[in-house]
Parts: sequence; structure tokens; C-alpha cells
Amino acid sequence: MQDWITGFAGMGLLFTGLRMVGAEVQQLAGGRVRVWIAASLDRPAAPQAVGVLSGAVTQSAGAVTFAAGGLVSAGAATLGQALPLLPWSSVGTSLLVLAAAIDLRLMAFLLFGGVGCALLLRIDRHAGLRPALFALLGLALLLFGVGLLKTAIAGLKDDPPVVAALVFAGGSFGLAFLLGVVSGSLLQSAQVATVLLLPLVQAGLLGLAPVAAVIYGASLGTGLGRFLVAGGVDLPGRRLTLAGVMVRAVGTILLVLLYWIEVRAGVPLMLGLVSAITASPALQAGLVYLGSQVVIALVGDLAGSRIAARVGRWLPDPAAAEPAELRPAHVPGGEVRDPAGALLLCQLEYSRLASFLPQYLDDLLAPEERPAGSCGLARRHAGSTAILGALERFLTAAMRAEPSAGDLEALVRLRTRLALLRALQGSLHGFAQDVAALPAAERPARVERLVQGLHAVLGVAAEALGPRATEDDRQTLRKVTGERGALMEQVRQSLLERGGLAGNAERLVDATLHFEKCLWLLRRLAEDGATAAD
Repeated sequence: MQDWITGFAGMGLLFTGLRMVGAEVQQLAGGRVRVWIAASLDRPAAPQAVGVLSGAVTQSAGAVTFAAGGLVSAGAATLGQALPLLPWSSVGTSLLVLAAAIDLRLMAFLLFGGVGCALLLRIDRHAGLRPALFALLGLALLLFGVGLLKTAIAGLKDDPPVVAALVFAGGSFGLAFLLGVVSGSLLQSAQVATVLLLPLVQAGLLGLAPVAAVIYGASLGTGLGRFLVAGGVDLPGRRLTLAGVMVRAVGTILLVLLYWIEVRAGVPLMLGLVSAITASPALQAGLVYLGSQVVIALVGDLAGSRIAARVGRWLPDPAAAEPAELRPAHVPGGEVRDPAGALLLCQLEYSRLASFLPQYLDDLLAPEERPAGSCGLARRHAGSTAILGALERFLTAAMRAEPSAGDLEALVRLRTRLALLRALQGSLHGFAQDVAALPAAERPARVERLVQGLHAVLGVAAEALGPRATEDDRQTLRKVTGERGALMEQVRQSLLERGGLAGNAERLVDATLHFEKCLWLLRRLAEDGATAAD
């Protein structure tokens, strides 16, 4: 009974350690994983290298999948560009499997002692060091949990029912493979399933061949498990997940064929290679995991473009007919797991919305002055409002995802700017409607100058509120949106003298009020943008 309890405790520590390592390292990396991925898309072999590096850093292929899905949803990457990141990130996670294959309980004790001393010295008060400290604690728990599992298995290997069950499972490739598929689907991690096998391998209860079958099955099951829970994410995320499953399925088929060639024909391949490298059964299992992930990743590189094209046909985008500028480009749906990365996406979408502001006045310009592909006031306002709504929902989700203090402050500031942007969109819509109600031939010259002036100011705002805006840009926007109350009052009086409060004059007076409000809101956005930059 004691061995069962010890094994149960070891599993608990293992899962806790894995969760802590993934969460703390992901927080430590912040949005840098997404930045690494985005920077690798246009360079040969860079997605593969960044996938391995990201998987090794986060020790979570799921986190890399989420980051890559966000880039695909944002339009910053195509499905074919992001697909290689998924299998190669699993290659990076093999680092933890290889570490667990070595008896590192003394390392775990040293980590426990070191973290305890650091907490005693209150090093955790430094926000920058806290994630690294608790990531080391998670690694210590993981290694100690594996050690407890090994101890428990050593006590259970003399239990006849346990030995009989393991012999039965290990004697059939199909059963071992099925166990791998089930465990990989439930755990959504072939890495964890392999780590759980290591104590059995080290105790001599499972041979290398059945272990390989379980690992191959777990590799396939991991993809299936992630796809089954991908229903709540947006279409680009589901496409990427499905493509990842197909890559794993094709790679697993190849691994199974190599297994049968090696076992049946006696040709030394994967198992023969790892046996020649080391005599340690646990390390052999870790190398089989590494080798299997490399094979799947290479299959993805060779067949990825065809798989991506097929997935695009299977999961068509019903909104593809809608212009891209009327749909969100940088805010994916679903749960937010990386607040720092979410903040980056929110800022990009905010800047994108700011670049659309001049288009509110397209209907008021002469036909030859309108940009190509102008979508009209009604569609522009509906599209911008929908994008802003999606952005606000995504920002709220990011604030609920326990961001760091600095990220939370930036998110709150951005929410304030979004409220100003919503008001600005409403005022621009009102101004354009009021002016458009009067035929162009009947508009007073003062109103035409207001349209041209506001259009120019909005062009300045698109630059000053953009991602590469400088303090000079914001200063320029503050100057051109300075106080103009006396001037606007003169304009209103002039319009009132033309026709009293009836008919068109009343609309044009309302337009001047909207104009004045637009300038005030733009000035506020310029001031808040400067505060956020500081």
C-alpha cells in the first residue's frame, strides 16, 4: 500500500512541477516567444530553429501552438508558415524528458535548498527574479516526483498482478500503441506520457520496443487531444491545430512502418541506434522520444504545404469574402494564456484602427480624391465598430489572465484609449452623416474647408497613433488639434445667418459640434499615447 501512495504522490509532484515550469517560464519569457516566432517567419530554416528554442524554453508545445495560432489569427503568418513551429517545438520539449531520464534527485535536493535560501533572503521581492525562482522550484518538484515514482515502481515490481499487467501490455504492439494514444489524448502531452514511462523502464518492467510503441501512440494522441479541445478557438486556430494533427498522423505512420521493418526484418533503425548510443534503458527511452519528434518534424517540413492547403479546403473561411480591413486582424478568439503577447496584439489592433480614421470622410471627398477600394461610410463605421468590440473583449480577457503589474497598467491605459477611440468613431460618423446629408454643390465653402482640414488632421493622427510613432508625431497632433473654440463659434454664427435653425443649417451646425469634439478627442488620444510611451 505504501508503494501505491508513494507513486501517487510522485505523480502529483510531477504534474505540479510540469505546470509550474511551464507557467513560470512562459511568464519569464513574456511576449518574447511570440516575437521570436514572428521574426522567424521570413527566414529559411528559422521557424524550425525558433520552434526548438521556444519548446526548450517553455517546455510546452501547447504554449508555442497558442502563440503561433495568435499570429495566424492576426494575419501576421500564414498557416503554412506557422505549421513547422508545432512539431519542432515538441523536439525542444525533449530536453526535459532527457533530464528526467537521468537520476537527478540530488539535483532536486540542491534546487530545493537553493530556492529555500533565496526565499529566506526574500529575493522573490524582485519581480524580475520571481518567475525564474519558482520555475526552479517547479523543476525540483518534477525531478523529485520522478524519483518518488522510481522508488514506488521498484517496490511494485515484485507484485505479481502488476508484473502480469505490464507483461500483457508490453507483449502487444497494438495494445501498447493504444495505451499511448489514450494517455497522450488525456494528458495532451507526449512529453508527460514519456516521463511517466521512465520509472517502469528503469525498473526493467518494460522493454524498449513496447516503450517505443507507447511513445508513438502518445505522439499521435497529443495532437488528437488538442484538436478535441480546439472547438472554442477561432477558425485560424482550429486550422492550425488540425494541420498539426495531420502532420503527427503522417509522421506516426512512418514511425510505425520503421518499427515493423526493424522488428520484423531485423534492420537496425531507431531502436538499434539508441541502443548503440547508451546502455541506460531510461536514457534510451528519452532518445526514442527525441528521435520520434524529429521524424515527425521532418515529415511536417516535407508535407506541410500540402497539408496546409488541404486543411484550408476542409475548413473554409465563411468571412473570407469580407474585406480584410473590415475584420479584426490581430485579436484571436478563445482564452488568453499569454497576457504580454495579448498586450502586443491589442496595441497592433489599436494602431490599425487608428489608420482607418481618415476613411470615415471618403464619402465627402471628390471622387478623384477617394482611395481605391473605399468601402463607404456605413460599412466603414460598422466594420470599425465590430473590430473595436472584438478588441475590447480580447483586452478584457487579457486583463483577467493575471498579467504582470507592468502589463496590467499598460492594459488599463489601453482600455482608456479604446474608450476615447469609440467616442471618436461616433463623432466622425456623426460629422460625416451631417455633411453628407447636404449635396456637395450646396455645401458652404467653410464646410468644405472643415472636411479638408479634418481629413488632414486624421492623416496626422493615423501616423501619431501608429506603432512607430515618435514624440514629435504626437506633438504635431497636439498642435493641430489645439483649442479652436472661438473659430468654431464664428463658423456656427456664419452658418446660422444663412438660414436660421431650420433644415440644412441645423445639420451643419451639428457637424461643427462633431468637428470640435473630434479635435478634442484626438488631442486626448495624443496625450494618452505620450503617457503610454513613457
